[in-house]
Amino acid sequence: MKKVARNVLMVIGVMALLVLTQIVPVDERDYQSTEFYKRTLLRQDSIKSVLEKQTDTTNLQIGWGIANITPSPPVRLTGKNWTPFEHIFDSVYVRAMVFTDNNQKIAFLSYDLWIIHPHLAEAIRNRIMAADLGVTGIYFTANHSHTSIGGWADGLLGSLIIGGNDPGTLGFITEQTLVALKEANTKTQQAALGYQEVATSGMTENRLDTLGKLDQQLRVLKISQLDGSQAVLTTFAAHSVYMNKDINTLSADYSGGFLQNVVSRDRVDFACFAPGATGSHTPVGRKPFTRQKMAKYAQQLDDYLGSIYESIALDTTTVLKFAEWPVEMRSPHFRIANHWRLRPWLFHWIMGKEEASITALRMGNIVLMGLPVELSGEYYEEFNALCKSRGLHLMITTFNGNYLGYVNPERYYFSLNRAETREMNWYGPQAGEYYVSIMKEMLKIL
Repeated sequence: MKKVARNVLMVIGVMALLVLTQIVPVDERDYQSTEFYKRTLLRQDSIKSVLEKQTDTTNLQIGWGIANITPSPPVRLTGKNWTPFEHIFDSVYVRAMVFTDNNQKIAFLSYDLWIIHPHLAEAIRNRIMAADLGVTGIYFTANHSHTSIGGWADGLLGSLIIGGNDPGTLGFITEQTLVALKEANTKTQQAALGYQEVATSGMTENRLDTLGKLDQQLRVLKISQLDGSQAVLTTFAAHSVYMNKDINTLSADYSGGFLQNVVSRDRVDFACFAPGATGSHTPVGRKPFTRQKMAKYAQQLDDYLGSIYESIALDTTTVLKFAEWPVEMRSPHFRIANHWRLRPWLFHWIMGKEEASITALRMGNIVLMGLPVELSGEYYEEFNALCKSRGLHLMITTFNGNYLGYVNPERYYFSLNRAETREMNWYGPQAGEYYVSIMKEMLKIL
């Protein structure tokens, strides 16, 4: 008996030793002193060179299209629902916009999906290139609905959270993307555009700090074609978590109802939504969930849009610029305690290798900037002075073809034991400050 006990203790000891060897301290170096930051910054000159070659040519032309991506038969939803959805609250779509001049054609693609996983992004890129539509750049985003379809991601993350890698679902999404994009191609016309934002009230809250900064702005890009057809692109920082995930019902979340309301307006032919800086913001009043409450929330957002829509001034532009800035990251930080994390290889084994970039699309004085992270809305005012000095309007969007978790202000990193700052904050302290610094550098050269 003593021998058995001794052997058991030896096994436990060896296992404990193995576990301990896979735990390392959090990297607390200032990001500005790191090699990953310096290497990323060195790319600025090449990005600037790319942008400088995108000279003004003719008036910007814009087109749009939409295609349904609701699958039949039902598939598993993202998140914790492991069986195919049983009900449809509202259908989900891919919306495409084309921005083109004589030199380039940029495809803006927005999906009613949780995220744009690299596996999905690669499949879409390959299909678009094979179709030979003349696309020179792709700008991805997703509305971040937690109750949309899965089945479009590989790896362990895809199996556990995103419904696995279903070739049928993946192929359906890519083909419907082509349908929407071809429609947008056929509808391109010379267009005028304008920007305005409106401060909402009582619709978003800072879920990390009730006294923290709050981004309440509904940002609006209005487009009018030569024949009078109109489109709207909006961003808003409230997380798409209004829908109750437990009822196994497909939904585009609050943005689905919001867009339905927008296109029911006179003269609005197309509407598109992208989540803004969502890393710390959530909708107000979503619990307990009812469909009526979500519909009312969507209507409130539409009311704010309606309050400014007719006053948005429009103008033509010859400025169209697009660039992707590859961004290196600090090694992964999957923390098990405040100052301790698992070795990076374990994270990579579960999540795969990260490939990140910041995507920028400028039309006139309006800049869309796409991120692979959920940036906190608290950072928005960081850009105000720089944008004002350059006469730019900034619309931050997320899920631009990869997903690297949350980035929130550094002061929360060690002080809050929350999913947004612990389990989902994957790249160490100052990740938010790092992204903001690169975004500012991008704004300087656009």
